[in-house]
Amino acid sequence: MAGTAKQPAVQTSLVDAAHPTSSAEYIVTEIKRHKWGVAVAVTLGSLVVSAAIWYLLPRLGSRTKEASTALRNAAFTQLTDQPGPEYFPSLSPDGKSFAYASYAAGNRDIYLQRVGGKNPVNLTKDSPSDDTQPAFSPDGDRVAFRSEREGGGIFLMGATGESVKRLTDFGFNPAWSPEGKEIACADEGIVVPGDRGNPNSRIWAVNVATGERRLVTKEDSVHPNWSPHGVRIAYQGRRKAAQRDIWTIPAGGGEPVEVTNDAATDWNPVWSPDGKYLYFASDRGGSMNLWRVPIEEQTGKVLGQPEAVTTPSPYSAHLSFSRDGRRMVYAQTVSRGNLQQVGFDPAKETVTGQPVWITQGSRRANAPNLSLDGEWLVFDSQGGQQEDLFVIRQDGTGLRQLTDDIYKDRIPRWSPDGKRIAFFSDRSGKWEIWTINSDGSGLQQLTYTSGPVSNPVWSPDGTRLAYRNAGGGSPSIIEVGKPWQQQSPQRLPPMSDSNDWAPRSWSPDGRRLAGGRTPLGAHCRLLT
Repeated sequence: MAGTAKQPAVQTSLVDAAHPTSSAEYIVTEIKRHKWGVAVAVTLGSLVVSAAIWYLLPRLGSRTKEASTALRNAAFTQLTDQPGPEYFPSLSPDGKSFAYASYAAGNRDIYLQRVGGKNPVNLTKDSPSDDTQPAFSPDGDRVAFRSEREGGGIFLMGATGESVKRLTDFGFNPAWSPEGKEIACADEGIVVPGDRGNPNSRIWAVNVATGERRLVTKEDSVHPNWSPHGVRIAYQGRRKAAQRDIWTIPAGGGEPVEVTNDAATDWNPVWSPDGKYLYFASDRGGSMNLWRVPIEEQTGKVLGQPEAVTTPSPYSAHLSFSRDGRRMVYAQTVSRGNLQQVGFDPAKETVTGQPVWITQGSRRANAPNLSLDGEWLVFDSQGGQQEDLFVIRQDGTGLRQLTDDIYKDRIPRWSPDGKRIAFFSDRSGKWEIWTINSDGSGLQQLTYTSGPVSNPVWSPDGTRLAYRNAGGGSPSIIEVGKPWQQQSPQRLPPMSDSNDWAPRSWSPDGRRLAGGRTPLGAHCRLLT
């Protein structure tokens, strides 16, 4: 059974003054069948990202004590207002046009638009495959991009879409070296920082003329960005569970130097054109916005504390500078997610009636799970530094928050008796399986593994839990109620084409598991 990975919707815009406004709908629904003929759907609505260009005066490169100085004379102008997601804007070196990815044509294509213009040109309209993550070359003559055509990889084309050429058969988030001779890319691509399935992603540098590649990083790394004088590459990596930080490394390889090391989610690093600052997206201020650190380009030494470079956006990412540093394009995301309920006829396998809202408001409800008696839903609320668990009655009453702390609690699942909820959390320092009682009491850690684990799934009788070994390898099963010291986790056999897969559900007799190969949503399989 094929699945579709969730992607954030994006709109691209040049933001003028202080408050970019754009609207788009990107609806994702998940239907849970239930023996009473009720389907519970989670609707991820109004997930909007708009990319904006802001004008930065030459003071951008100078050191300031007040972070707001960098934007004091900035002008924000919305660039795009097409329906559907638009993201990964890349500003041309002269700052007069930009490329971006859009879903306006029914699949992901690369568009080119003049700054201030309203007539985007689809550069990849002849390709039925998804094309995304464009990056202008330093001379502005070419665009590198990720494409799923011909098995996927990094491709090159002229700035107006001509002469498409394959460069690699792998790679995501291409970044040009300043002289245009190499392109850095990662084994795994991300749209938002939570889009991580491959713990072994590495960054490579590929020779544009010959296609020869060389390994740059040895540790987990994604989203590379080359420094303006070609001496270092910045990237995002992971350490202990959900902690995402920024490093730089010599462009020729060597020892990485950390830029950040804290609980905040830091990602999408981009060098300022003068090499004096490293910009990045971070939720350290409470929402995902732009920050920068003064840095020594030659050594990667950080010269000061992170400074907020606040944009008038609730969620900012996907940064790109013009060559002179006076303009920057970024993506703005507005996300809301609420739960709906809709009738379902199991005999006809059809939805009946109109959806009815269970939750409302700005909270982003995610991963709902219905209790076996059909009375209660549990869900997590992701976004920002805090991710908590909630329960609510099927009719939308009785909302209760079960966890309320700085940790990330995800994908809760009811026990068959409705008394406990299993989930995975980083509250021990890395991802482990936990349980909590339905009234919020009895928080308990179940696993103490050597690597991160996730996606707990109860057996039908509630005596066992299957979980994903997120660090690689097939899932394991443990017995609920036994201390970890007495456990002998049962490792399940690998799928034929992937060792890394996640359990989804048990068969009613408890003898089979359905699972999905990572990245989650790619494929579903049945293991007997």
